[in-house]
Amino acid sequence: MPVFDQYTFECLSHGEEQTQRLGARLGLLLPAHVVLALIGTLGSGKTQFARGIGAGWGAMQSLRSPTFTLVQEHHRARDNAILYHIDLYRIENSAALRSLGLDEILEDDRSTSIIEWADRAPELVTLDAITVRFELINESKRRMTFSTKTMETWQILLAFRKSAFGV
Repeated sequence: MPVFDQYTFECLSHGEEQTQRLGARLGLLLPAHVVLALIGTLGSGKTQFARGIGAGWGAMQSLRSPTFTLVQEHHRARDNAILYHIDLYRIENSAALRSLGLDEILEDDRSTSIIEWADRAPELVTLDAITVRFELINESKRRMTFSTKTMETWQILLAFRKSAFGV
């Protein structure tokens, strides 16, 4: 019996800079209409990883925690594509979630979305989403588990794994 699901792998990050570099490697490979669901406890590396994704993707401004604004929109200069950075930490119920208009954002075929605290709204995490779970090992080390449910997004993760780790 396999340890992981068919479309899953994990890695360790040994600090904030490495977490950002891993995010940047994934950000370079992201096409439009991909949703990244980031799940983990407070301080586990979700925002550092998202910041790296934004840099690799080509966001014109550095991503920062959208906890108080809930949704931040970032643009890429070369094609004006949109990257949404969504933080659900302060979402307390489904009515508050619906008021954000996330359905329109997530259905936009021209945009890419990162959802921090995605476990607070599992209905937003579609089958073709890429899920990254963050687990604190110690003050600087994190375990990151990457998974998806479709072959299309698995191909993105395979390209990321090869780019980041050579395998």
